[in-house]
Amino acid sequence: MKKVKISIFGHEYELASDSPEEVINHVYRRLKELQSSYKAFYDEVSFDELLVLMLCDVLEHEYYIEKRLTEILEKTRIKIRALEGEGTK
Repeated sequence: MKKVKISIFGHEYELASDSPEEVINHVYRRLKELQSSYKAFYDEVSFDELLVLMLCDVLEHEYYIEKRLTEILEKTRIKIRALEGEGTK
């Protein structure tokens, strides 16, 4: 485990992580993007509410990605079955 420091709107946090550097770099990049996207809300809502908004945004995005991947997987399975059926003819 290594210590990872993150900053969200000036609030500093130190976490322990065993994730590869690639994942940690992705998290840093996404946090930076989210902070940029939500900068306008920083003065309008409490910090806790802001974190909840950001988390909900991430979870919604995750949902749509998972849904799309599931659709792609199902279409791929159908194509494989069709190709396997053609191979037996």
